[in-house]
Amino acid sequence: MVSGGEGMEAPGRSSGIKGMDGRRNYYDVLGIERTATLPQVERAYRFCLEMYGDNALATYSLLQPGEQQEAREHVREAYEVLRDPARRRAYDLSLAQPVFRREIPPPSPAPLAAVPPPPVAFPALEPPVSPPANVNVHVPVPVPVPDPLPAPPAVPPPPPPPTGSGPVALGEPVSGAALRRFREGKGVSLDEIAHKSKISVRFLRYIEDERFDMLPAAVYLRGFLHEYARGVGLEPKGTAEGYLQRVPSL
Repeated sequence: MVSGGEGMEAPGRSSGIKGMDGRRNYYDVLGIERTATLPQVERAYRFCLEMYGDNALATYSLLQPGEQQEAREHVREAYEVLRDPARRRAYDLSLAQPVFRREIPPPSPAPLAAVPPPPVAFPALEPPVSPPANVNVHVPVPVPVPDPLPAPPAVPPPPPPPTGSGPVALGEPVSGAALRRFREGKGVSLDEIAHKSKISVRFLRYIEDERFDMLPAAVYLRGFLHEYARGVGLEPKGTAEGYLQRVPSL
């Protein structure tokens, strides 16, 4: 978890960690879904221990002294139950809450091909009739047409906004490789971002390498992406949402 991450919920003070629906349970403590596999439980457990470690950001920005140890105890308690299949099954039954799986919407029907309107039949034009030879035909005198006025000079487009005036949107799909190219173009190192955001360089490198299997749950990953974007001058919200669309488990 990072400081000031938009779209994230900080852990509770003395009442422990709460989920997005306001109910506190072991899945909310580890930041995982009810359908999480055992490897996902293991990764979430290691991540939470690191997050509530002595040198973590949560130590001095979110928790008071004494609450850090309480948070680690919640994490260990949740891990001990969820890693044991029998205890986890009994715990799931005690929640008395069905697991809702994400339904894939059916594909939209293909649009019907546009049917062109039937052609309109116009009556044939009669050929022009020549006047009799003894009839005077008035021939109009052509009126001179003045030359057209010259076109006004083209107005040059407004100059582009000065660089460095604010965060910008990435001009291509938000991928790990695109983020790395933008960061290197700005001359910013991963160590600089880690120093400002208190995020481990290891997780920043996982983001650029798209190591989805090693990244944390979405509630934490979104905050990491916000801090990464701020560190290189990108717009945080759009960068985070664009990257999260590439994560297979979301």
